[in-house]
Amino acid sequence: MTVAAPTAVDLTSPVARRRHRIGTLLVALMMFTWVGAFTTEPLVLCTVPGVVAWLMLIERCRTTKSAILWTFCFGAIGIGYGYRWLAQTTQDFGNLPVAVSWIVTGIFGAAGILHGLIFLVMHRAMLARGRRPHPLLTVLTFVGVEHLPIRLFPWKVGHGAVDVPPLVQAAEWGGVSAVSFVLLCLVVPIHEWVRWAFGRTGPVARPRAALVTFALGCVLFGVGHWRYGVIRADEDAATTMIRVGIVQPNVGHRDKRAAEQSKRGRRERSIEAYRKGSAQAAAEGAELIVWPETAITDPVPIMEPARNARETERYLGLVGYGFMRTLGAKGHAFLVGSYESRAGHRAKMSGAQFDERWNVAALRPAARDAEWSVYRKVYLIPFGEHIPAPLDSVLDPAKFLPQKFTMLPGSTEGKAAANSQRMTYESAGVGRALSIVPFLCYEGILPGHIRTVCDGKRPDLLVSLTNDSWFGDTWEPYQHLNFTRFRAVEHRSPLVRATNTGISAFISMTGDLRPENVLALNTSGVLVRDVKLVDREPTIYVRFGYGFAWLALVLALLGLFGALLRPPPLG
Repeated sequence: MTVAAPTAVDLTSPVARRRHRIGTLLVALMMFTWVGAFTTEPLVLCTVPGVVAWLMLIERCRTTKSAILWTFCFGAIGIGYGYRWLAQTTQDFGNLPVAVSWIVTGIFGAAGILHGLIFLVMHRAMLARGRRPHPLLTVLTFVGVEHLPIRLFPWKVGHGAVDVPPLVQAAEWGGVSAVSFVLLCLVVPIHEWVRWAFGRTGPVARPRAALVTFALGCVLFGVGHWRYGVIRADEDAATTMIRVGIVQPNVGHRDKRAAEQSKRGRRERSIEAYRKGSAQAAAEGAELIVWPETAITDPVPIMEPARNARETERYLGLVGYGFMRTLGAKGHAFLVGSYESRAGHRAKMSGAQFDERWNVAALRPAARDAEWSVYRKVYLIPFGEHIPAPLDSVLDPAKFLPQKFTMLPGSTEGKAAANSQRMTYESAGVGRALSIVPFLCYEGILPGHIRTVCDGKRPDLLVSLTNDSWFGDTWEPYQHLNFTRFRAVEHRSPLVRATNTGISAFISMTGDLRPENVLALNTSGVLVRDVKLVDREPTIYVRFGYGFAWLALVLALLGLFGALLRPPPLG
């Protein structure tokens, strides 16, 4: 690509070329401070030098090709480093050599910057016409392209602001994209002012336009601060509440695999951990007891071949979970991660048989022979939970899947949607039916899916069940938690998060994560809290989803076409 350099620099002398290369390298290195916004304790201030440096790099490079290469390197190294837990995971479960695992992680990081490359091309195209785009248009362009569904993990600039409540509250009207918009309105003008103060070549900077953009960011920040106070006050004043207990047994993935295969008493130890934890939660008054993803490692007959509460209870009693029925009769409901058996089996290529199961969140109301209901996980991890078509017909899950059997995806469409939707729970403590939206693992970072399950309604309670033990003591459990916290603000619903090895937590409607409401990583424990319920109308986000992000993209494209059609300035 040979788009003309937006910043014309005289590089005729060797000294000038050397200085330019050194300056470009320093700017590129400054970009890596951006990673600090995605650590275990995100620092939103790291967004400032990261974004400013990237904009400087985009405009500094003589050709679009060189700008793409620099940005590509940032993705491979910076984003790859941020997601470096993938290297260990591919070594443990893919049996890849260390060097190969890091190459794979670098490729993943490079793929994670695809939206940045699109922004880069669009931004340079506007600059090439001899005029600088309005900083607000720059913000809209980035917000629009970062929402494009072209990445496995949809991280956004706004995710780095998770611990800044006035910024996070914007998620109620535009999701994480709205948080990105407010944050970038405060950051992009800084780059424009730097250009105004120190730029000697290229299109003239627009300091007044930058001031307008910054003022808009300040106004939205102020609105977020006000909304934060309003929601907190409503939550503090609420008198309707449900007492929920989280059981975190600290049973890691290796113990879970061993329990599934009934090795060396591991299954019995896992069941005992949940029995003790549930008994403690019940003793502390929990009406609803929550277990993490696939806590029950046996394939339970729940909805197939037909819903039969007695058959479900009989099976659970046989495999060691009879205490659930006992506690249920005493007024304690359960929402647990489990495998649900499928009626019948499917033949392998060799003619042998293997299990097919659903990964579910199963709700057992408080009664002796209660009617169970399930939410079947829709988004499965390829080669982690299932073998995608057409390879599923030729690859043996016993060899290529860690759990030695394949899982079936749920669906939010057609008849199957009845088992992948909001749950209704008749709460004795609250005195009315509650709407609960559960989701499993990776689904917690897919806001569009959660909104689909909510079906235009505001749920009383969001529940995230996950298993992050695959990734050990890395950044992943923290990143997963922080990305999921935005769901509480988008829906203005409290969120309960249960994991088998941490981090389990109670998250407020404002997205707050208070230390006393957290079970730390790699610990066992029980956490019982009163979750306050506030009646609210559905948020703008619930009604319109990511309409704001798509609107930003449309405005960005109009701005691009306008810049390309407008004649360059005279002289």
